[in-house]
Amino acid sequence: MTNLPFLRNLILIPIISLMFASCSNGKNSEKLRQLELKARFYDSLNIPEFFKTFCQNHIETYSILYISEFQDFCSANDLNTKDSINKTHYFSLKILHDLFTSQNASNGSMGEISKIPYFWHWTSPNPRYTIRFTENNSLLKDSKPPLQFAKYQSFADIDRTPYLFLSDWLSPEFRYYSKATDSFSTFGWCSEREMAFVCLTTLLGYQGKVVTSGNHSWSELTVSMGSKQETLLFRVKIDNTFNSVQWTKTDKKETELWLKELGSSQLPKWYNQKAYSKEEAIKLRNHVVSKKAMQRLENQMIVYLTREANR
Repeated sequence: MTNLPFLRNLILIPIISLMFASCSNGKNSEKLRQLELKARFYDSLNIPEFFKTFCQNHIETYSILYISEFQDFCSANDLNTKDSINKTHYFSLKILHDLFTSQNASNGSMGEISKIPYFWHWTSPNPRYTIRFTENNSLLKDSKPPLQFAKYQSFADIDRTPYLFLSDWLSPEFRYYSKATDSFSTFGWCSEREMAFVCLTTLLGYQGKVVTSGNHSWSELTVSMGSKQETLLFRVKIDNTFNSVQWTKTDKKETELWLKELGSSQLPKWYNQKAYSKEEAIKLRNHVVSKKAMQRLENQMIVYLTREANR
């Protein structure tokens, strides 16, 4: 299993112009002088195509900023640092995680790039009942849900499935407002982030699932990487609530058994049904992302990379 569909389908756009001063490991002010950070432009892409292209555009920059981290990982696992597939997998998943993650399970917690706030759900009082639509300032709790969510009492009560989560994120304007976070495009707690993450990464050629323990969920993917002698399998635990990524070696037999285990209760089974949903996947492929949304995320990434390079 090589995950090659992700590589074969990459849309190539000229990458950022890189200016190397001196080879310096670690992040410091010298990094800013090594990189000429310029925003790229996107046109006529559906949701998986956009994220595919977005990752490809920023892999080289990430590989400079985080070269020490990547080299340490490869050294610890006897992986080939020159293997382009290794670099693509490692940094693509790092980029996607950095886009999706919050910092912790507290209301309003956001990551550093796209700033998607975490909001608890199914609690009393429900913090989602204070969220408003930016278009008309109405509360989500006072708005009827779309037909596909008709079983829910209001828009605030919806469990945010992958297409809703991702299409909101890539809408032209920020859809929501909260006093705690100002305006934002999409939101979600652990299971909602991970359903969207697994759904998207599946469309990008990876295999994985949503894993649930107690009242917390995270994503796990299986990824093949090349060592100097053979291909190694890794299980990658990506927690888009608590901002962590863990790579662990595994093998084919264990992976086959692991992929079949979707949880012993209804919730994890439902999360994975939505993550693997053909209907959700079709809607994601059919959704052409607005130029304004793509440029907004690109600009957010440039701000983040500039800040990282200057640390």
